[in-house]
Amino acid sequence: MFYGPSGTGKTLMVRSILTETRSILFDMSPVAMNGIYNEDRKAAEKLVALVMVTAAKYGPSIIYIDEVEKVFPGKKKKKKGEKKKKKKEKDKNDPTRIKKALVKWVKKKFLNDETNVTLIGCTNEPEAGSKKEFAKFFKNSIYFPFPDYTTRRLMWRTFIESTVNKALEQK
Repeated sequence: MFYGPSGTGKTLMVRSILTETRSILFDMSPVAMNGIYNEDRKAAEKLVALVMVTAAKYGPSIIYIDEVEKVFPGKKKKKKGEKKKKKKEKDKNDPTRIKKALVKWVKKKFLNDETNVTLIGCTNEPEAGSKKEFAKFFKNSIYFPFPDYTTRRLMWRTFIESTVNKALEQK
């Protein structure tokens, strides 16, 4: 799992890994899956199974879940004076619908060297997710901090120099 503030390079790292390993990307992010698994829970399970089997067959593959805190949400703390609400009908477009199926496939030890499938989750709000479930689901967590002043300066200098050089070459 990659976590850290927005704009620190988490998604860029996933793209770099894809390019360097010549892998196929299966994007199971809540935004990308919006409306796909809204039939019933069995449809979500079928979708996850289809992705897992296809990823293994055509590997190396990376299954990418951005905003992973929406799939593994943490418990919300009640504020003082807040009354218990009645259970609402579950949202058919709720990203947590794929959680159970994903956990089932991970417990089967499907993600290994033989299947050549890697699962990467990204979040910029790890506190909104369940730390316990993150720890069970992902083997490792990597923090992407904001770059310090010196690094930012070096990045900008490199970026500006490459842009100026390209502009001069075009003339």
